[in-house]
Amino acid sequence: LLHVPTRMNVPTYQEVIGEGGAMYTVFVVEWETADGNRQYVQRRYNAFLSMHKELKKDFPEISAFNFPTKAFLRGASTTKEYRREQFDQYVQLLVKIIQSNPSKEVPKSIKEFLSNTGKVQQILHKSTLRNIVRVQNRPAESDIKTINQLMTKPTMFLKFGRRGEPHWRKFSLVWLENSRGAAVRWETKKKGKTPEIKISSMNELRFGQHSAVFARKKMPHLNSLSFTVNYTLPNGKDETLDLIAKHPDDFFVWTVGLRHAIENGIGASGDGASSAWERAEEEADLELMAEIDDYDIFGDEDHGNEDDDHEEEDDRLITTGNVMFSWGFNGWGQLGIVEPVGRDQHPMPAQVTGSACKLVDHGEEEKESLTQLAFDIQSISCGGNFTVAVDTRMKAYIWGHGSVCGGVADKHGGSIRRGDHVFQPSPLRQPFRAIPIALTAAGEQHALFLSQTGKVYACGINDSGQLGVGDLNDRGTPDEVKGGWKEGETVKVVACGHSISAAITSEGKLYTWGSGMFGALGLGNTENKDTPCEVNTKEDDMEVKSVSCGQYHMAAILTTKIDHSKSSGSITNRASTKVSTWGWNGCGQLGLGDFEDRATPCIVETISSGGKIVEQIVCGAAHCAAVVNITMGEVELQGQLWTWGNGVAAMAKDDAAHSDIPRPFHLTKKGHESIEVFRIACGDNFTLVLDDEGGLMLLGANPNNISGKAVQMSLDLEKVGLQGVDGLVTEISAGGRHVAVLAPKRFA
Repeated sequence: LLHVPTRMNVPTYQEVIGEGGAMYTVFVVEWETADGNRQYVQRRYNAFLSMHKELKKDFPEISAFNFPTKAFLRGASTTKEYRREQFDQYVQLLVKIIQSNPSKEVPKSIKEFLSNTGKVQQILHKSTLRNIVRVQNRPAESDIKTINQLMTKPTMFLKFGRRGEPHWRKFSLVWLENSRGAAVRWETKKKGKTPEIKISSMNELRFGQHSAVFARKKMPHLNSLSFTVNYTLPNGKDETLDLIAKHPDDFFVWTVGLRHAIENGIGASGDGASSAWERAEEEADLELMAEIDDYDIFGDEDHGNEDDDHEEEDDRLITTGNVMFSWGFNGWGQLGIVEPVGRDQHPMPAQVTGSACKLVDHGEEEKESLTQLAFDIQSISCGGNFTVAVDTRMKAYIWGHGSVCGGVADKHGGSIRRGDHVFQPSPLRQPFRAIPIALTAAGEQHALFLSQTGKVYACGINDSGQLGVGDLNDRGTPDEVKGGWKEGETVKVVACGHSISAAITSEGKLYTWGSGMFGALGLGNTENKDTPCEVNTKEDDMEVKSVSCGQYHMAAILTTKIDHSKSSGSITNRASTKVSTWGWNGCGQLGLGDFEDRATPCIVETISSGGKIVEQIVCGAAHCAAVVNITMGEVELQGQLWTWGNGVAAMAKDDAAHSDIPRPFHLTKKGHESIEVFRIACGDNFTLVLDDEGGLMLLGANPNNISGKAVQMSLDLEKVGLQGVDGLVTEISAGGRHVAVLAPKRFA
């Protein structure tokens, strides 16, 4: 029995490619009844049109509605958001018609529209496939069949061993003869039996690089693509299979598939089909897989012998060096590009070579061990007028404004200076250089460094106590932050704003320090603090997952507490999230529906409910942006961009009003295909977007344009003539008016 809708809306729609290359417009329709029951359905444009034709016969207001045509949907003269709003207004009109009827009877055509009889039938497209294989709490059995089929296709992984170097190997899911179950098998040139591990012998799957095998050759910059399978040999000995995927899609397919197989087992037959319909479905899956190209983040495409690597040879070793590019304002050398005096703008990306860096082997005396090594950066952080970076050896570099770069190692010519500013990536002085650095954060004129052991160090301007060292004296060389956290508790995340700082500990607690202006520290007052103080998030059943700092405001993602002692890194059900904000709110950047400052954390309800999982949140000077996954019944929308605050930055329009609540920012490619956002970064007045295919887009005030005009532009590294990369960006960062990105080098 269909309950009477009291509210309806269209939150989004997508262009989906179906059988024969036909393009369909599929809308997500949300409707809610008086008892609060909320449902979601997907409907094609033709379903809307059929309902409209029936309704306009009986309802003048429907006949008068200017119903959008297909040409309108395909038109380039309007934005996707505007087109969505037309259908949103239409379904709201349907609710008015129902509610105006004294009997509240729902017209037959609306009943059919909202019922399951209108289910969309379509062959999966690549973008739809990515939504299926992303990490899911409990994938449906039909999805598992698709994932298992994908696993039967040879997939390249970097395999780590107990000796030697890691090698690329092709892995496949196979079904063994004589009903012996399924196994994971990989190719090798070693003579003898092909190596394989039976699914029934696998005990656990863990994310990251935590095993003893990974410890030999850790690659922390690829931690998000790494996993370990614990299994037991026939003799009872426990072993591990340690792999790094080439692409996130491969990682998700295999971790979801293996997790499900370990927990629930897997059929004895590869097809698993019990009917002609199921066999037809699987044939469609196989056709889909034939359309999917192997996506290679290292440029290591196989063009010859598929089994050209050897367990004892080193000619196929991973060489995942990164190339760094930067562009924007360079008045203090923050781009790391040595240019003639007077050239302060770089409108196009230029490579940061680090050619002047002299790197020190800490096992020798500094004066005897200066060597020229490759400049291979794994993470970057852009500040207001400087940049910090960490290389693959976990050593820190800094360049830009002299107020932060006083501690660079220029004694032996290791940096290029103009006055007090450093125009080339330069290592920091001893003894700090001997400390392995895992993460960095950059503020307006101060920087934080997080060591591998969870200690925090700070340098730069300290006029508001933002260094957290217990006084207001500036530091040219990083000094340790004496935390307010309890003894034995380590820090796992750091963040900086204009003159504010924040850290998250291993217990999921948040600490802030620096300027208390506008209540920016979330401590209930406007006092400055020169040492870290714990923030009460007012959510006892949640812990802090991430934090970002703007000019004088902060935003944090809270997640349901997990018993880490029991999880052991295993895949667990995805926790729910909430977003909390506080501080200055002059442009509505707190997202709370007004423009009043807050001195304590407040939940942003708009993106903390309704099936939304916030994956990332970032603050600009006076705006915020977030990457949100939305689950609406059986519908999953991955990588949605939401923005709010300063109009130019949040809406990418010169005349846009400030937005005091989060709103979805719909991004599309040519052909109207939706863009799935992978990562974001915010500058003072713009947002940089990295999509799931490695593409870049800039929204807001172009950092190359001193007038601050708003833009919405895509950037292709290959098209601007950069050599040695495939155009695929893997890491991004944005400063006040400059940008830096990392792209992997091609294999030679």
